[in-house]
Amino acid sequence: MNQPWNAFCPTLTLALVLTAAAAVAAQDGTEWRSIEAASIAYMQLPGGEAIIELNAEFAPTTVAQFKRLVRDGFYDGLAFYRVVDGFVAQGGDGSDMADPNSEPMLPAEFERPWSGELPFTSVQKPDMFAPETGFIDGFAAGRDMQSRKVWLTHCPGVIAMARNDGSDTGSTDFYIVIGQAPRYLDRNLTIFGRVVSGMDVVYRVIRGPSDANGMIAEGEPSTIIEKIVLAEDVPVAARKDVRVTDTSGAEFGKVLQSRKKRGPPFFHHKPPEVLDVCQIPVATRIGR
Repeated sequence: MNQPWNAFCPTLTLALVLTAAAAVAAQDGTEWRSIEAASIAYMQLPGGEAIIELNAEFAPTTVAQFKRLVRDGFYDGLAFYRVVDGFVAQGGDGSDMADPNSEPMLPAEFERPWSGELPFTSVQKPDMFAPETGFIDGFAAGRDMQSRKVWLTHCPGVIAMARNDGSDTGSTDFYIVIGQAPRYLDRNLTIFGRVVSGMDVVYRVIRGPSDANGMIAEGEPSTIIEKIVLAEDVPVAARKDVRVTDTSGAEFGKVLQSRKKRGPPFFHHKPPEVLDVCQIPVATRIGR
């Protein structure tokens, strides 16, 4: 079965996520980065719309195939068929459970060579799962300067290709992280995007039974992917202006420092000055 792995993480409290995101959005002087239409997909679910930012810098082959599948209408009407509470919501045609479909399998894009041109804003050094973590254009990332490699991390909201045991067995089905960050999956699956708006919609997908590893049996209620559309295929006048926090800006650096030092009087026992890259929300602003 194509899957991120047979694992489970505790549920992430949605209220904490939304509160943290609102706090960052309310920061005075937030610097914004516009996402180009070629990197945006709109996913319509029964509860509303989720906006996805695709990352062709780290997963060019995967993004290209995903965009082709979207244009072919492949995902329209399919379901999230494996949803593990506090872990992932996996959708697609479930072809790994029956006859494989005819779509080509994808080469693993777990990491890429480090380039000094990447706008890396350091967060923590070292990190439990990486020599160093930081942000690259709003995406949480890890890097190893000895091997000169950099990769995206499994923070809540990221989208990655499911696969079987073989590293190059991903094809069509994808998952969205809906729980605490399963960082042990970093560099083991291809992350190719993240939800920048509408995670409240994603969190409402129907869960599968825990004793079945989240698998939803045929005929049981599930959440349907009504439609996915690429922003570049939408008339310019109908496109949304999607902006996210500029994680390479000076203001974002100040946010990182304040979260690391935990200076407010609320903290009677100061935590260590370490910072989990997955606990730093990146705000989004939507307009026309």
